[in-house]
Amino acid sequence: MSQSPSKQLFSCLVQGTVTGRCEQGHTPGSGRAFVKFRIVHRTGYRKDGGWITTAPMEFEVTCWDEQQMLLARSLKPGTEVLVTVKKFFSYLDRSDEPVINITPTDLLPLTASAPATDPARRQRSGDLVVSPHGERIAADAWPDTVTDPQLVHHR
Repeated sequence: MSQSPSKQLFSCLVQGTVTGRCEQGHTPGSGRAFVKFRIVHRTGYRKDGGWITTAPMEFEVTCWDEQQMLLARSLKPGTEVLVTVKKFFSYLDRSDEPVINITPTDLLPLTASAPATDPARRQRSGDLVVSPHGERIAADAWPDTVTDPQLVHHR
């Protein structure tokens, strides 16, 4: 009797809201780059014709793939994302709180739920960016479509 390769029996999707800015880093041993961010998943159920909200679940999403890292860096707080889970693992953080970490197979921002930008509230202040023409411009004067001042330097 020969053994066939194992097959995936199910997949898991987690939809959540990005709760803060991403963190970038490298592993201490190998120096492998990663980008991580947190999402919160809110759910509930119907009872007696009303909606009962349950406690939110928080997840930490760690991206190791270059394309996923690029996408994760561009996510803004409040953006809804759909994460296809490759691997789950849990650990205790520095304050002994349990954390569920997700390694994604796929990461998809749900654009219909992206928060509208408020022109009166700027996210960048005091930063300088370099335009494609080589001009140094204050980041808050740069068009709102540019979300990563570092990206401008590489064009």
